[in-house]
Amino acid sequence: MLPSILPRAWARWDTEGTQLSQYDTSFAAQAEADGITFIGGTTATVLFQDEFPDPTQFNSVVSCNAEGQPVTHPPLNFYRGSMASPAYRNYIIGIGEIQIDAGADGVHFDEPDETFEGVTYGNGNEGFDDADVADFGGFLCAKYPNLSAAQWQSLFGVMASDNLNCTLGAEQNGRGFLYRQYLARNGWQSDPLNPANPLAAEWGTIYGSHPAPYNGTFTGTYTSLVYWQNIVLTLRQYARQKYGREIYITANGVYPFVDFQENGLTDGNGLGPNGTDVDFCHLTPDGHFDGTVSVLQPFLTLKQESLGTDGRVIPVAAFQDGLGTVPGMMARYLSLPPTEIQDYWRMYVMEGLAAGVYYNMMINDGVNDPTATQLGLIPLFEQMSAFLKAGSHPALFYEAQDLSGTVTASVPNITTHLTLTNDGRTVTHLINHNYNQAFLEQDEVVVTFPMATAPASVTLVSPDYASDMPVSFTYGGGMVQVTIPQLISYVAVVAD
Repeated sequence: MLPSILPRAWARWDTEGTQLSQYDTSFAAQAEADGITFIGGTTATVLFQDEFPDPTQFNSVVSCNAEGQPVTHPPLNFYRGSMASPAYRNYIIGIGEIQIDAGADGVHFDEPDETFEGVTYGNGNEGFDDADVADFGGFLCAKYPNLSAAQWQSLFGVMASDNLNCTLGAEQNGRGFLYRQYLARNGWQSDPLNPANPLAAEWGTIYGSHPAPYNGTFTGTYTSLVYWQNIVLTLRQYARQKYGREIYITANGVYPFVDFQENGLTDGNGLGPNGTDVDFCHLTPDGHFDGTVSVLQPFLTLKQESLGTDGRVIPVAAFQDGLGTVPGMMARYLSLPPTEIQDYWRMYVMEGLAAGVYYNMMINDGVNDPTATQLGLIPLFEQMSAFLKAGSHPALFYEAQDLSGTVTASVPNITTHLTLTNDGRTVTHLINHNYNQAFLEQDEVVVTFPMATAPASVTLVSPDYASDMPVSFTYGGGMVQVTIPQLISYVAVVAD
C-alpha cells in the first residue's frame, strides 16, 4: 500500500523543527528506498513568541491589526507572521532549507495567506503591520501612478499628512504611507474593511487558502505573486545550487507555482454555489452518514479553481482537515459507525477521482485522532490502493478531461460524470447515492452516453468487481447504451 507521495511527512510547529538535529533523516531515507516521494512541511504563518524572543525582532515579523497591535489567536495563543516581512520570509525559507538538507524531496506550506486572517476567522483585521502597509503604499502608487494629490483626496480621502508619496522612484514610492493613521482618522481602526473605506476594495479580502492572484487587489496580488513566489523560487534555487536537483512545493489551498495542490476539506470551504459552504461529511438527523449527498460538483469546482492560478494544469489533492475534538467535518466523520466510515471512503474517493481530484486516504493526522489502523480501515485502503494502481486504471483518472455530454441512468440517485482519458477512451463514471446506513445495490442499470463514433469495446471497471468486465453495448444516434448488471458503490463504463 505504498503511496506515491507522502505529502506532509514532517510538520514544523513552534520551535520544533527549526534545527536539523530535530529531524529523523532515516525516515526520509527509508521513504526514498521504498520509492516514495517524501515531502516535509511547516506552518507558513503560525508564529509563537518564543520563536523570536527578542521583542524588537518579534515586532519586525509579527502581523498586526489596524491599530498596530499583534493579534493573539486563542485557544493556542499564537500570532501570525507577516509574509510581507523579509525577515519572516527568510525564517520560513530557512526551515524549508533545513528539511531539504535532511533529505526531503520537497516542502509543504500550511496557510501561506493567513497573515490577514484577523482575531476571528476571516474578519480581516490583521496584516496592517509596517511591512504590509509599506507594500500597500507601493501597490497603490504602481496602480495609480498619475493621480495628483487632489485626486488622491477626492477619490480615496488620502490627505498630504498621510504621506502617500508616489514621486520617490519605483523602489520607494508609497512606502511611507501612514495607512493606520488614515484608518484611525476616519474611525475605521477596528473595522478596516468597512465598505465606507474607499481603500478597503484596493486592500481586498482573503478567503482562506483561496488567494486570487489576478483580482487586482493588494492582498490578492502580493500574497501569491510576491511573497509566495519569493519563497518558492528561493527554495527551488537552493536545491538546484546545493544539490543539483528539483524539489516539490505544495501548499494548503489553491496556490500558483506549486507542483500539486493540497486542499483541506474543512467547514467554511466556499465550494458551493455563490461561495457557499459544502459539508463533506453530511449526517442524517439521527447521526448516520448521509450517503445520498453527492460532492462531485464541489470537487469539480475545486479543480476548476486550480486552473486559474498560474496557467498550468496542476494536479489537485484533497484531504480531511480539522480536529476530531473540535466541532466540524472531522468530528462528524469520527462519530460514524465503523462500516459507515468505510462507506464514506468507498463513495468519496471515487467521486473525487471522477472529478479529477485525488482524495487522500487518511492514515494518521498527527493530532491524536484515531488512526486508520484503529478505525479498521487498513484492509479497505489496501484493496482500494490495489484497484487504483492496477493495469490501466490510473489512466482513467490522471489528467482526464471533462466532457459536457449528457449521461442518463435508468435509476435515480446515481451521480454521473463523463471524461476523456489521455489515450482517447471515453469514461462514464457512476457513483451510487442510494444509501441508508449501507449502499443499496442497484441491478440492471441502463446507462446511455454520447460518442461521436461507435466504440470498439466497452468495459466495466469497479473496485466492487473481482476484475474488469467486458460488456455488450448498442450504438445509435451518437449514443452508446450499456446495461450494468450490478452497481454497488462505483462503476466506470470505459468505451475504447
